Amino acid sequence: MVSRQLLKTVSFPAGSKPHMLRVSPDGKEVWVQTAEANTNVVLDASDLSVLATQPTGKQPVTNAWTRDRRYSVVTNGHDTFAQIFDARTFREVKRLTIGQGGANIGFSQDGKTAFIAVRGANEVAVIDLDKLTLASRITAGTEPQGLIVR
Repeated sequence: MVSRQLLKTVSFPAGSKPHMLRVSPDGKEVWVQTAEANTNVVLDASDLSVLATQPTGKQPVTNAWTRDRRYSVVTNGHDTFAQIFDARTFREVKRLTIGQGGANIGFSQDGKTAFIAVRGANEVAVIDLDKLTLASRITAGTEPQGLIVR
C-alpha cells in the first residue's frame, strides 16, 4: 500500500512565491524558480537542503536540462533573457536575449538546439547549444507558452 503524506516542508523567504519545480534527470536535485524573489534555488533531492541560490531575471518561469545534462536553461516571464546554468556547478554561464516573456523549453532530438516559447514576441527562440547563441526565431501564434519539438 502506498502512503501519501507530507514528508517535509521547505522554507523559502516570505513572499518569494516558488513557481515551478523540476527534478534533475539524475534525480539528485530539485530546481525551484521563485517568481517574486527572482531566484533559482537548487535543493538536494535526498534531504531538500539548499545547495545553491542564484539570481534570475524577473519572475523566472521554469527550467529544463539539455540532453547531455551539461546545462539547465531557465526562462524569465517578465524579462527579455533566458539564462543558461552549468548543471554541475549551478552557476550561470550565459544570458541570451530572446525577447519579453520566455516560457517553456524544448530540445531537438540530437540535443544541439533548444527552442524557447517567447510570449511577448509571439515567437520561438532557437538556441544553438554548441555556441550558446540565439540562432534564429520562428514566428508563432499569440503569446505562445508551450511547445512540442519533434
